Amino acid sequence: MMEAKNQQGSPVDWWFIYKTPTRTGTQDNRGFDFFYFDPDAAKLTLSPVGLDQDNQALQHSLKAIFGAPESAGYLVYNDEHTDKQSNKSEKGHCKGILAFDKPSDSALFLLHSTPRFPADNECLLPDDEELYGQTFICITLPDYQTANRIAEQMLTQQNPQVLTESSKLPSGLGDDEPLSRLFHGIGIQESRQPSTLEFKSKAGKAFQLIAKSRKWGEDFWLDLVAPSLKTDLVVETWRRGAVTPMQDHRSAEFDEDLLRLRLQAESSPTYEWLYTKDHAKWAVALKNQENTQPWVCVADLNRMVSQEKRGGGSLCFQEPQLWQALRDAEEKIHALASS
Repeated sequence: MMEAKNQQGSPVDWWFIYKTPTRTGTQDNRGFDFFYFDPDAAKLTLSPVGLDQDNQALQHSLKAIFGAPESAGYLVYNDEHTDKQSNKSEKGHCKGILAFDKPSDSALFLLHSTPRFPADNECLLPDDEELYGQTFICITLPDYQTANRIAEQMLTQQNPQVLTESSKLPSGLGDDEPLSRLFHGIGIQESRQPSTLEFKSKAGKAFQLIAKSRKWGEDFWLDLVAPSLKTDLVVETWRRGAVTPMQDHRSAEFDEDLLRLRLQAESSPTYEWLYTKDHAKWAVALKNQENTQPWVCVADLNRMVSQEKRGGGSLCFQEPQLWQALRDAEEKIHALASS
């Protein structure tokens, strides 16, 4: 049975993790401290253990994937191999895992922002990735077919670089199934038009997987995600190079870029860092007269001009408590400019 695991190693419908950069909060933070949210926790909290320890949600979930029975499979994809010479620049800027077990009709989807992770069934972060903030979201899918639907979208949009050496395709999978074709890189037909895949978690939580291919050629956040959700967004992503404008003639919406973040839980230190220390990729809606919905998006694409030539996607969903926690963490660009 493929299921996301919570902090205690028990099944959970979905969870979200925000890893902090090194030396934030306290000087002892080696980049493993993280904030955690799931439907049962109901608020974003500082984990009592770090990502370098076994008893936390990411480790529990990965070990369940890699230790699954022979009937199970998983596709690990990342735009960076541990051997950088093997990277294919035409592939999507995507990072995650699709795990599935056809006999038990179960699957899960893990989307994250960490390069070269996980490789060779290794659950620990690469050494140099401890430096930056990272985001992770893991969802227990309702059935095996939903994993196939996500794989089908990836064949036409994200076109991820599947790390076949770190993946496993079980016997008995039909050659024509999207999961099998994605593993072998067969039948990839990148679309010039983006797509949105709507699905629900096992417990019925609604998600939208908004994705585009490298052939679309416009800004992912400003020209696709914001119009799709009909909302303005505050966006936090890795930014090194030219950034698209906050608004353009193609979209009625606008996107603000974060410059600084501040997270704090009850009785905990304040974790504060600049966007230059953050490799995470996420956005939240700005509520206004046109939109009152608490949209949260967790993605694998940055808001940069260079990303217009890469495929990728974002999981978007409505979650008031998580939305509020991430809104509280923001210091928006105009607020800093006026200070």
